[in-house]
Amino acid sequence: MYNGFPSAEVNFQGAHRCGVEVARDGIIGRGVLLDIPKLRGVEWLEPGAPIFIEDLEAAEREHKVRVGEGDILLVRTGRARRRRERGGWNVITEGLPGLEVSCMPWIFERRIALLGSDGVSDVMPSGYGHGLNLPVHTSTLVWMGVYLLDNADFEALAEQCARAGRYEFMFMLAPLVLEHGTASLANPIALF
Repeated sequence: MYNGFPSAEVNFQGAHRCGVEVARDGIIGRGVLLDIPKLRGVEWLEPGAPIFIEDLEAAEREHKVRVGEGDILLVRTGRARRRRERGGWNVITEGLPGLEVSCMPWIFERRIALLGSDGVSDVMPSGYGHGLNLPVHTSTLVWMGVYLLDNADFEALAEQCARAGRYEFMFMLAPLVLEHGTASLANPIALF
């Protein structure tokens, strides 16, 4: 677990350290959306499509924003739109678009507070075999202590950012506080 706590702190009774309750007052900060399908000129990224540092930096330039310390970084892959238009798919066998693990030094250098995705942040399959299925999760949670927001729907947010010509906003996340929880439902809100 993060901050030197042993993984034995999580058992069938939940997380005895670093549980969801640490965010009981919510998370508020500057949100930044990097819309990778918009950058690539497509409606969505196909399953298994990796996102690299070059994509993140190109999206920053296109959106006229720079991700910085304490920011809440939201990376859109278009998963929700693809699902609405084509239906669901088996993400285990067909994959998901997402960050390639080579992005982790960039994430670390930017010192973000939270990483959000409309998938699970990781590209699936990771390309690193069965021993390292979710390396972005491992890197952010365990090594950096970065909060994760998975499976969000960024479609309305992407549309608003494009209309406003602005990809930064006030972001609030209110989790359902589950004592000793390792995950939680959440209510994310972006204010312009």
